[in-house]
Amino acid sequence: MNKTTLFTSILSTTILFISSLTSCDGIIERNNEPLDAAYANFEEINEKYHSDIFEVKLFCETEVTRSSSPNPIRIFPSVNDQLIVSCDAEKNDETQGDMLYYKINSKGITEDTLHLSQNKYWPEFIDDFIIFTNDEKAYYTTWPQDGDTTTHAFKVLNEDLSWTGEKINQKIASAKKDGKYWFLKNVTRNDHYYMQFFFYQDEQWQMLWQEIPAYRSIDSSEDAGRYRDDVFWTGEQDPYLPENVTFLHFHPEEKLKYSHNIGGGSPGYSVKNWRGKAFFKTKIGDRDFNFFEPHIAVEKERFDDYKNRFYTVLEANYSALHFRPTFYISPHGFAFYSSNSQSMYLIRKK
Repeated sequence: MNKTTLFTSILSTTILFISSLTSCDGIIERNNEPLDAAYANFEEINEKYHSDIFEVKLFCETEVTRSSSPNPIRIFPSVNDQLIVSCDAEKNDETQGDMLYYKINSKGITEDTLHLSQNKYWPEFIDDFIIFTNDEKAYYTTWPQDGDTTTHAFKVLNEDLSWTGEKINQKIASAKKDGKYWFLKNVTRNDHYYMQFFFYQDEQWQMLWQEIPAYRSIDSSEDAGRYRDDVFWTGEQDPYLPENVTFLHFHPEEKLKYSHNIGGGSPGYSVKNWRGKAFFKTKIGDRDFNFFEPHIAVEKERFDDYKNRFYTVLEANYSALHFRPTFYISPHGFAFYSSNSQSMYLIRKK
């Protein structure tokens, strides 16, 4: 074998060896260009985030998967300029339905926590009150207002179903006109149908029983949920950025193949694309908050006017996951952040 043949053989073997390594990890091509220096100080959002301006802390986590509870962590405004965070506390069959609530003041500090088991009563948050109801009874506490978990009974009307229809209608009309809150719940017992009319009038919570001829669904304008306005929830499935986040830069690192699973009986499809670091900013208070996310693929197509869509690609030949960096930004200068269903971070100025 002459030197030329030997060199060619070695070169071919080397190329085949390198190709085999590339195919093993699924990487088609690598980018050796350095990151633009303008983004060198951006950091990933976690408890290692270092900043002279902001501190980042893991606020809460849940073990509940997105398949069983798509949005297990939520935020809603409460009284006294407070926020309440609800977090699904299920860990096993015995704690199924349990919830953990955090009361957050205007400085982003947790003032109180409350663990509720939902195996007997369903809680509804209505301003100063938590209302607990089931098919038989109801009670309330004033925990949102003052942290008190003492239970208070409802005044029950027409429990023996002796009221005339006219008397019932007059009471309902009066409560809707003069009462501060009211809502309905339906109850079925032994093929008989009842409507529970809950209302707050004359500084007292009351509940009126009414038998009805047939089952009637409760409209959203009649249920207690209308008094609670969720302003943030984890687990949003959307590849587009929210309005309060700006995309700044994408640094490609490796080209690979991954897939999109559409679901609903539709077949998925594969994509060859670059994966790398995506750089973003938002504004918390009067300061920019910069961050990056690794393992991101960015796609743009004609069908949505070439808007950026963001996906997390953990490994080659894996399914892509929607990436949506979601912030609740308080007017008081702190924020909550999540990009998945199971965890949420608190970001505050130092």
